[in-house]
Amino acid sequence: MGQSKALLSWGGTSLIHHQVTTLDSYAEITHIVVVLGHKADEVRASLDDATVQIAMNYNYQQGRASSLATGAQALTDLAQLSVVVCHVDQPLAIDVLSPLIDAFRNYPDDILRPMYAGRAGHPLIVPPDVAPELKLVDEKTLGLRAITTRHKARIRSVPVTSELALLNLNTPDEFTAAQSEYAP
Repeated sequence: MGQSKALLSWGGTSLIHHQVTTLDSYAEITHIVVVLGHKADEVRASLDDATVQIAMNYNYQQGRASSLATGAQALTDLAQLSVVVCHVDQPLAIDVLSPLIDAFRNYPDDILRPMYAGRAGHPLIVPPDVAPELKLVDEKTLGLRAITTRHKARIRSVPVTSELALLNLNTPDEFTAAQSEYAP
């Protein structure tokens, strides 16, 4: 991308600020952990006064799984929490998150994932008995995919009406197209 994905402009703010603001709009989400690595000081500054817990991933070069494990390790009561797993390069949208939160109320013991047009999307909601496994993810064991594979029978797909559930911002062209089409 040529710059930190977290600092990309999304709807008049940084992408990380958008993510935190979206998560913070749900009463059910009571604690937000932001994992910082590359350009940590700049990303932290872009959060303004957001009430979040910061976790530092000094091994961020090892990949996304290392950030996921760092965030999970920052949660001391992880075995009692359901966790919404979202990545900064997968912009959140109310029309994806709301159906997941609604499903969580009815199925708190399932791994919940959005489904759009027959394709599994993100973010995931991981129940308390599975959440401690997030501390152990690494790139060698396929990260979050290893958990969803191990608990395949517990995955509940939640239909959503927004293709944002499938969006990943991995290249400048993908970002430019997504920004013009989806950014609020």
